[in-house]
Amino acid sequence: MKVLFINRYENSGGAAIAGQRIGAALQKYYHTTNHFIAGTHHTNAENVTVTRTGAAINFIERGWNVASNLMGLQYLWFPFSSAVIMDTVKRFKPDVISLHNIHGGYFDAALLPKLSEYAPIVWTLHDMWALTANAAHTFGDTSWKAGLPAKGEYKHSPTTGIDTGNFLIRRKQRIYAKSDLYIVSPAEWLYNMTRESPLTQNKPLYHIPNPIDTDQYEPQDKLASRAALGLTEDLPVISFVSERLFASEFKGGKELLQVLSLLDEKLDRDVYLLMIGKDRLPVEFKHLKGVYTGYVSGVEKMMQCYSASDIFIYPTKADTLPNVLIEAGSCATPCITFDVGGCAEIVSDGQTGYVIPPGDYRQFTTAVLDLLANEEKRARFSSQARKYIINHFGMETIARQYYQLFSAVAKHS
Repeated sequence: MKVLFINRYENSGGAAIAGQRIGAALQKYYHTTNHFIAGTHHTNAENVTVTRTGAAINFIERGWNVASNLMGLQYLWFPFSSAVIMDTVKRFKPDVISLHNIHGGYFDAALLPKLSEYAPIVWTLHDMWALTANAAHTFGDTSWKAGLPAKGEYKHSPTTGIDTGNFLIRRKQRIYAKSDLYIVSPAEWLYNMTRESPLTQNKPLYHIPNPIDTDQYEPQDKLASRAALGLTEDLPVISFVSERLFASEFKGGKELLQVLSLLDEKLDRDVYLLMIGKDRLPVEFKHLKGVYTGYVSGVEKMMQCYSASDIFIYPTKADTLPNVLIEAGSCATPCITFDVGGCAEIVSDGQTGYVIPPGDYRQFTTAVLDLLANEEKRARFSSQARKYIINHFGMETIARQYYQLFSAVAKHS
């Protein structure tokens, strides 16, 4: 089977990582031939095609994307990228097109009916963008259920300069109706949304989680991991991802600061605060000793970070099925997160960690203190976390579900 993956990035961001893992799982267990199209890529892999080549083409199309977004014409008309995508499809002749994030300034949704003429499209959603006018998340606004833009939605990322929500959402509805689409949601909460949305409810819908290679992401020696990260004192370690923490309205930077401030007030001893990423906190604390890793890209370093941690915290504001929670659980690290998006589908509350009502900073802090004080509970959560991730997100399990779906839609076409 030949599978063509299309995503904004090749290997950066949650959607790209999920797509790469799906491709790797299909290749390993079912020997598929995979090719990837990316709006941006950073390797010279032979099986990756970038949609914009050359500085001039990149400058022109990116400039047009900025200008058209300001006019409220989000992601309309990409002459260079569209031509590359269609040429690649014709040359590769896929049995199935595995579509991931198409928002980001490289993909015109009007391509969907054209792509459908060559192969069925299995679109894996990684946020709400397919159901909304322009935004990746609407933060609880349910206007999408009526096929309407949320109030002030154009101000939410990815933003538009002018409120053209009604036009954008109607355009999506017309395009989807003419396309051979099969929609996958990796999270149950998003699956339920696709079932309710007037844009997608008449399309075949599936729920398949994102996979992780649990043989690759596995617990490392805790003491050795701490030594490698310079955590030389015998202190508990709390970690979180600090990449784009304050640059994104979704990542929960303000929420994190609320939790850390309350936690620092309650602590009576020092605790390492391991920040995985390049962002830095704007404040210093009395008991929380910040350790900055800088940008982390390799699996080995990430496993060290998770394995060195007693607790991984994730006070996110908006999310779908965050890879970092899956990775931390696979490395047997108990997690504490807000009940946002699909986070509660990764962390089993009271079994592998804690899931806290959104915005309840005091309960979040209490949960952290509870795990810090109870070594036996941490050990139990740790063991159960690893087993839970293997059972629900293991590569072989997810590969089988995707292969069955791809085989069925390819045969149907």
